[in-house]
Amino acid sequence: MVEKDIKNALKEKKLIIGSESVLRNIKSVSVSYVIYPINCREDVLKELKYYSKNFGLDIRKFKGNSRQLGELCGKPFNVMLLGIKK
Repeated sequence: MVEKDIKNALKEKKLIIGSESVLRNIKSVSVSYVIYPINCREDVLKELKYYSKNFGLDIRKFKGNSRQLGELCGKPFNVMLLGIKK
């Protein structure tokens, strides 16, 4: 399911890639939900859980690691967070 959402967002150009960009867009309320890999850094995951609890942000776990998440997005680098624009 998450993989399909990523591919659709990529086609529709609604994908935000990278921790800093995603967190900045969360604060500006332009993200529907966030996808993170199984090896997400603890500090980033803590911040996501804060936004989820206090602002109703939907967060979804990708079953692969950050390298696999990057490959799914067609990127030659690791991806720690993906945001899907509203």
